[in-house]
Order: sequence, then structure tokens, then C-alpha cells
Amino acid sequence: MLLATALLIIGLLLVVYSADRLVFAASILCRAVGIPPLIIGMTVVSIGTSLPEIIVSVAASLHGQLDLAVGTALGSNIINILLILGLAALFHPFTVHSDVLRRELPLMLFVSVLAGSVLHDGELSRSDGIFLLLLAVLWLLFIVKIARLAERQGNDSLTREQVAELPREGGLPVAFFVAGYRADYYADGDADGG
Repeated sequence: MLLATALLIIGLLLVVYSADRLVFAASILCRAVGIPPLIIGMTVVSIGTSLPEIIVSVAASLHGQLDLAVGTALGSNIINILLILGLAALFHPFTVHSDVLRRELPLMLFVSVLAGSVLHDGELSRSDGIFLLLLAVLWLLFIVKIARLAERQGNDSLTREQVAELPREGGLPVAFFVAGYRADYYADGDADGG
């Protein structure tokens, strides 16, 4: 028991240290090749800070601990929202730009509902995994597009009108893709049940 606890603590420290080094090195590389800081923050840093959860979830899946993998994904999101935002506000109250809320908050709600939809039957299939990974790639492409547009304008935020236009440009195909995938899933479920 003592050895397992020690290994757990050492493993957590190594994962956190590795993620930190990855973000640092990738940020230097991106700056060296001229990638805008906003894109670095929205892609490299966001992925790098999620690296511990990714590593733990993949390792848990490979060892057949699927409940641990799902718990890590859901639990880390709950902690990020409640604990991190709570601590940030406690130590340094801040104002959130309306562009951030208008862009990220609906997506966060959508992803939460989607996760419940995918997991509602207690199963996570390979096709579900591919589907979620494709959405992650589409999200990364979307935020790179936002960052490039903001960079061209010489600032780190977009106007209300520009943010409103972005979902019309790139969000509709994603919405149809999601709706089609989930509709097909439920149709298959009804067919199996009937």
C-alpha cells in the first residue's frame, strides 16, 4: 500500500513536470518559426495542460480500467471549472471578456451534453472515440482560424459581429456532422431494441 501510494505521487509529479516542459519547449519552437502567441496559447498550451489527463486516461484504457479513464476525463473538467476558477477568483478577482463567454461557454455546454449523450448507455465504442477525436480536431482548426483572424487585426480579441459570423462559416457542417452521427446511433439502438 505504501509503495503504491509513493509510486502514485511520483507518477503524478513526473506527469506534471513533463507536461510543463512540453508546453515550454513547444512555445519556444512556435515563437522561433513565427506562429502568433494567441495560436500558441489556444493550441499548444491548452493541449499541454491537458496532457496529464490524456496520459492517465490512455494508460487506464490500456490496462482495462475504463471507469478510471472516464472518471479522469469528467473529473478533470469538473475540477477545472469549480476549483481552478474558484481559486483564481479568490486570489485575484477578474473580468471575463464577453467574447470569451460568447465563444467558449456555448461550446462547453455543448460538449457536456454530448458527453452525456455518448455515455448514457454505459458504453464507449471505438466509433464514439473516433467521433470525439474528430470533433477535437475540428475545434482546434476553429480556434486557429479565430486566432489568425485576431492576429491579422493586430489584437487578441474579435468584435461581437466577427464572433457571431464564425459559427456560420465553420459551425454548420460540424452541427450537421454531430446531429447525423447521434441520429444514426439512436436509429441503430431503436432497430436493435425493436
